[in-house]
Amino acid sequence: MEDINSILSKVGLKCTKQRISVMQVLSDADAPLTVENIYDKVDGMSLSTVYRIAEKLCEKGIVSKHTIQDSDKFYYELINGEHRHYAICLGCKEMRYVDICPVHSPHIDNFTVTGHKLEIYGYCDKCQKKLNTKGR
Repeated sequence: MEDINSILSKVGLKCTKQRISVMQVLSDADAPLTVENIYDKVDGMSLSTVYRIAEKLCEKGIVSKHTIQDSDKFYYELINGEHRHYAICLGCKEMRYVDICPVHSPHIDNFTVTGHKLEIYGYCDKCQKKLNTKGR
């Protein structure tokens, strides 16, 4: 991945300690994170500052913003040149990376495709066991 300072400079953002810190957390993450997740991993920043930085990074096209069905939270992920898909647990809201893309260059008449999102919903093993236990 390109250097964080270079990424920020390229989109016209100052390389502040706070922005670099948020970018580093997102860079190290295996899956999209909520503002609260990011806040828990950075030092000396308010929750509102983390939120403003995440939103600014989205605005500049550095970070993508995801929503999950039946959730009021936003999830943020560093855009690293490849698109990603997730399986999302409806119980615990865990997002698991799916390493395949079933949509390859779709052709739609009179339409130029620039991207797509695919989210797969279900239950992880742990939540499925809880559901099965409750049904007994």
